[in-house]
Order: sequence, then C-alpha cells, then structure tokens
Amino acid sequence: MRLLIIDAMNLIRRIYAAAEKKGEMPLEATRSHCLAVMSRQAEQWQASHVVMVTEWPAQTWRHQLWPDYKLGRPPMPEPLAQGLPEMLHYFHQSGIYCLSVDGWEADDVIASMAVTACQHRLEVLIVSTDKGFCQLVQPGIQVRNHFDHYDWDLARVEQQFGLLPSQLVDFWALMGDSTNHLPGVAGIGRKTAARLLDRFGSLDTLLVQMADFGDERWSGLLQQHWQQALLTRLLARLRTDVSLGVSLSQLRYG
Repeated sequence: MRLLIIDAMNLIRRIYAAAEKKGEMPLEATRSHCLAVMSRQAEQWQASHVVMVTEWPAQTWRHQLWPDYKLGRPPMPEPLAQGLPEMLHYFHQSGIYCLSVDGWEADDVIASMAVTACQHRLEVLIVSTDKGFCQLVQPGIQVRNHFDHYDWDLARVEQQFGLLPSQLVDFWALMGDSTNHLPGVAGIGRKTAARLLDRFGSLDTLLVQMADFGDERWSGLLQQHWQQALLTRLLARLRTDVSLGVSLSQLRYG
C-alpha cells in the first residue's frame, strides 16, 4: 500500500500566488489546479491512500519556546483565507481526505502520519517544497518537490547536504534556518556546520568534545551559543507523536 501526503498550504499558497500573477481568478484557478496536481500525483505514485494536511493560524509549542518563530513570513492573502474552508470542502467532496489537528502545525501532523504509516509497512510520499521534511527520509519515505520536479530520497539528501537525514536537525541547529527564523549559532554557516558534523557525527558529540579544541574559532562560538544550538535543534526537529484521530480506512483513495 502507498500513502500520498499533501502539504496543503505549501501547495495551495504557491498555486494561488501563480494564479494571481497570471491575472486569473485566483480562487477558482487554485481549486482546479490543486485538484489536478493531487490527482496526477496520486496516479503517478499509484497511491492507495491520500491525505491533505492543513493547519489554521495559531500559536503552537514552537512559538511558546521561541516567540520569533517564522517571524516575517507574509500573512495569507485575505481572499484566500476567506475562501479556504470552501476550497477544502471541495477537495474532500472530490475524494481527498483533509486533515488538521488543533494546536499542531501541519509539519508535525505530516511527520507523525508518515512515520506511523512507514512503521506499518506503507510506502509514503510527501508532496512539499519544505526541506524540513528531508529529516524524515528513509527507506519507505520520500519527499517530492512538485514545482521543481524532483524527489528527495536518501541519495539526493546525501548528495545535496553531504549528511544523513538523521543529521539534518543538528545541521540546522548549527547554521540556523532563515526560512523559519531559527537562530542557530552566530558565525557558523553552512560549510562549517557540514564540516563539523562530518568530523564529529552529531551535535551532542561536538558539544561534549568542544572544550578540547579551545583554539578553534568554532569552539569559542559554541561555548558562547550552545544553548541557542540546542533550542534550534528542538524547534527544527519534527514531532512524530501527534495523536491523529484518523484511521487508515478513512484515507482510502478512489
């Protein structure tokens, strides 16, 4: 069996923006184009089950830990916000199960569903441009960037980052994540973060051993900002323990 998980707002907002730019009627164009994309992805993936995961604007546990989380992101256009409930109802009526869990970001819901399904021997494909999902990549879970036409599998993650998917949260903990406005360690960039993880394997090992490298610039930076590194890792790691309240039979496609 194969489960297709759609990152709803990632898909909807991008298609809506493109429709506005083209001068189309954005809500109608978004609705029809999104359904076409989901149907095509389901057919290509030969999905037996499909779910579209969405969320509503709310403060989550990440905002409680880091008030600047996702600071600066543009709000959803008002016409889209008003038309979204009807659009999701249309998708549901068309056979796409739409899921949101109160108090949780869609990212955590998607991660929980993907890992649970994989543990039950389903093959999982997540459709999203969000690189944060790359931390979930493993045999049985892939991530597809529909707009740029490529999949994140183990080989591509290692080729792009030079790291294993399991190391990515430590990678972002060191270098930060501008997309979500996560701090990381000031002064440590992408190349240094990758080099350190290649050398030490994990952030935990790095922090334990950093005192032995007092003459290294990165050692001083970590001694000063190690708490921000641990906070960033906590925020960047997707939760996989969300109670979903949905059965596999509800997600049956077609």
